[in-house]
Amino acid sequence: MTRPTDEEFEELKRKRDESVAAHVAAICAERGWDPATASVHVSGAGACYCACPEGPCQHVWDGPDYASEDECCVSITCSRCGTPAVYHDMRCAP
Repeated sequence: MTRPTDEEFEELKRKRDESVAAHVAAICAERGWDPATASVHVSGAGACYCACPEGPCQHVWDGPDYASEDECCVSITCSRCGTPAVYHDMRCAP
């Protein structure tokens, strides 16, 4: 698979965000909630587009090392967004 260009990643993010917004709006309408007061967390919806394990991933794993506060976890980070690779792997693990 060829890595998408930055412009293609931006379009993927736009489509993802549009889809999430439509789902939130539908759930709010169904429940009678005010969408302006709804709060939603979407894992993997940060600065980098990531559809791992099957889809394209915009992360670049050449950032500085990350160490947890207790230093029990050490990981490389994405130089684009700062996400530790270990967090990415926990989210994408089979």
